[in-house]
Amino acid sequence: MKIDFTYTKGSRGTITLAAIIALFGVLCGMVPYGSAAVILNCLLDGDRAFHLLAGFILIAFLAYVLSVLCGTLSTIISHNVAFMVLERVRIQLLKKMTCLPMGAIRSRGSGSWSQFIGETIENLEKPIAHIIPEVTSNIIASLLMIFLVFLLDWRLGLANLATLPLGLVFYALMMRNYEEQSRQHIEASKAMNTTIAEYVKGIKVIKAFNKGASSYTKYAAVVEKNRTSLMEWYTSTSKAMITMMELLPSTLVFVLPVGMYLFFENRILPGTLLVCIVLAISTMRPLIKAMEYVGVIANLRVVFSEINDVLAQPELIRPDKPQPVSGAKVIFHDVWFRYDQKNALEHIDLSCREGEITAIVGPSGSGKSTIASLLASFWDPMQGYISIGGVDIKEMPLEQSMQLVTYVSQDNFLFNQSILDNIRMGNENASVEEVIAVSKKAGCHLFVSALPNGYDTLVGEMGSSLSGGERQRITIARAMLKNSPILLLDEATSYADPENETIIQDSIKELTKEKTVIIIAHRLSTITNANRIYVMQDGHVAASGTHLELLQKSSLYQTMWQNHIQGKDDRLEVNA
Repeated sequence: MKIDFTYTKGSRGTITLAAIIALFGVLCGMVPYGSAAVILNCLLDGDRAFHLLAGFILIAFLAYVLSVLCGTLSTIISHNVAFMVLERVRIQLLKKMTCLPMGAIRSRGSGSWSQFIGETIENLEKPIAHIIPEVTSNIIASLLMIFLVFLLDWRLGLANLATLPLGLVFYALMMRNYEEQSRQHIEASKAMNTTIAEYVKGIKVIKAFNKGASSYTKYAAVVEKNRTSLMEWYTSTSKAMITMMELLPSTLVFVLPVGMYLFFENRILPGTLLVCIVLAISTMRPLIKAMEYVGVIANLRVVFSEINDVLAQPELIRPDKPQPVSGAKVIFHDVWFRYDQKNALEHIDLSCREGEITAIVGPSGSGKSTIASLLASFWDPMQGYISIGGVDIKEMPLEQSMQLVTYVSQDNFLFNQSILDNIRMGNENASVEEVIAVSKKAGCHLFVSALPNGYDTLVGEMGSSLSGGERQRITIARAMLKNSPILLLDEATSYADPENETIIQDSIKELTKEKTVIIIAHRLSTITNANRIYVMQDGHVAASGTHLELLQKSSLYQTMWQNHIQGKDDRLEVNA
């Protein structure tokens, strides 16, 4: 698998240093075994000089301390590199997300993205922090000890390797379908996280409609599937893994009989036999420690595959050089767009004049919000073009097209920051006085000033500490601060109560002065004064004109208007 990890540049030398330090630590950890062998050999030869034995004991102790220090230093270095690489990976992925069409982002749930950017990417930490320094050093250490046993006596060297082929057989059995099972568990984990996020976000609806039992059943089902996938994965590998872990280090089962035979046949010296036995005891331990990361390596391939899939997704391709535009007139020319092979827009021709208000109305699913999304550069048209000031938006940088258009949607999303910071997203360089000025025009200064911390008040997750109308007014203040020549309002008052709607309508009047305004409207009473209204039906422009003209010539608009008026009358009767 080809993996282009440019974010590891500048860190490879540090990782190599960590691996060298770890290797030195492992080698130091072998010294106590050698000291023990020498001490035993001295005792067998009758050499019991205290200073000699104490010297080897001191050497063993110092080597052990040095081994611990090297291991700690290597771990600190490798973890620092790991966290730095994780930061680079996440930044690169988030930059990629800003270049992806909204369809590619929305196709995955927010829980799935959260799990991917957070938990899945976190799986890179263990390989970088442990596998590269520790696995490398432990494998080299095992190979070195195997070589030393062969160097002392080739027959004991062969006996020392007798468990290796058997261990590798069970290792192969353990790795059978290991990566696929790892992938299945990751998918189950993502499904669980997505469902949990949906469950938490929809808890109000669940309680309001008494759907606790059925919703919990769905939640419990994905949790159970996640548990089952994990248990099946572990169960299918546990027997082979346990057998391998027990079999590999059992080198003495072969080394001792062979060694004793050679000893009684006077074909090996006692000291050599002792050293070989000590080395045989520790030969496979580093190798086993390295094999503990097998699962991590399998997960690593899955993570790399998912990262590559995201990075390989097609972006909104735009040039880097800004284009000079002439005014702020917006034109849709023969625009087509589809979702999942189903056309959402066909032959769309719209003209939104500079300084005028253009409204787009139609039944649900007629393509209104798709038009707004295309103008906001969330997607590119699949056919035709959209121009601003005479320039195709696909010919200008994404930053330029987004700077020309201010998009105010019905979602009213706020970050868990202060009200001041949320409004300043429209212009990061704006002063506090400028923020207060637009807040007054947007009708939110009074309620913000009444809060205990004023503009420094944190709004909570997604603005949860504020009402829907208050959130909407803050988003309008943010749009005012951005001050783009084109204003796109997508159902901007759809969630507002009557009191807030009046305030929001007044603030929108302030916001729309001397701008090209495009309103995606559901409440027809809010766009009766529009210079031109386009009526959408099944992805087509069914009719266009002023409010009075459409009442005369469009049966669809007449029906929509009657339904709207009837709805208003019904509300008046209820309120009365």
